Amino acid sequence: MTSAAPNPSVTVGVVALCGPRHIERCLRALEAQSEAPAFDVVVAHNAALAGVSALGERFPAARFVCREGFQTPIDLAALAASKAAGEILLLTEDHCVPEPEWVRRLSAALEPGRAAVGGGIETDAKTATSWAFYFVDFFRYLEPVPAGEAVSVSVCNVAYRRAELEGIRECWERGFHETEVHEQLRQRFGALWLVAGAAVKMRREVRFGDAVRERYDLGRLFAAKRAGFSGRGRRVFYLLFSPGLPVLLLGRMAGKALRRADTAGKFLQALAALVALVVAWSWGEFLGYLTGRAPAAVRFAEEIETAEEHR
Repeated sequence: MTSAAPNPSVTVGVVALCGPRHIERCLRALEAQSEAPAFDVVVAHNAALAGVSALGERFPAARFVCREGFQTPIDLAALAASKAAGEILLLTEDHCVPEPEWVRRLSAALEPGRAAVGGGIETDAKTATSWAFYFVDFFRYLEPVPAGEAVSVSVCNVAYRRAELEGIRECWERGFHETEVHEQLRQRFGALWLVAGAAVKMRREVRFGDAVRERYDLGRLFAAKRAGFSGRGRRVFYLLFSPGLPVLLLGRMAGKALRRADTAGKFLQALAALVALVVAWSWGEFLGYLTGRAPAAVRFAEEIETAEEHR
């Protein structure tokens, strides 16, 4: 990362949700980037996240930003986007560790006609619960990703042109809801695209109960925000459809996992946890559409200490 570049070509926005250990691990991976263009780093964090201030001294090249009331991933991604200085914005989250050539490869893949470019998301989860926690959110981005035009990309591993984001600023400045942002970009600027060789690795080891609570809270947050920009008819449609989400999502996950020997066994071992996490998300989503209210706070799953946590 570049501390003194007045006009970086790339800004990396790190959405900080989990805590100092995760942020440090992510920033160290960014410091070690190979053959990258000049880039700066913005870490958007919840002001209440303990221990972040000390990281500013250890990583002076990064800008740490927060704003009163900005606590959720949707809020913090919007904050990171608003503080970007580079022509290209790469977004990720603090629990993700980018590959050594991630900045170079992902930014270079943002070719004309591509409005957003994403990469794969991997894991080295040690338990069935942690693997399920990863897979329930990122099964679409299991490496190797199907390179080419895509239905979706993840804000944990994505590149945008800042000028194009500014063109739809009204869509995201109060909350970066990736489904809506990506649809607006697709309609106005080009395709969503997946590329191989630009992966990040999710590193979170969590307890089952904490994982279930987080999925419920995020499902409810997702639906409440979505309901806010949807018309009445579409909101009713989402509400009526949401009870069928567990079957739909688990079917898609099974289809992805069972095609590969290396994931089929993990999927079957984690199936009970996957069912619980999908049901928790779906129940939260149903209540979000029904009430239009987000949870008072998103309860992020605490990290289980592992020997690798301090690497």
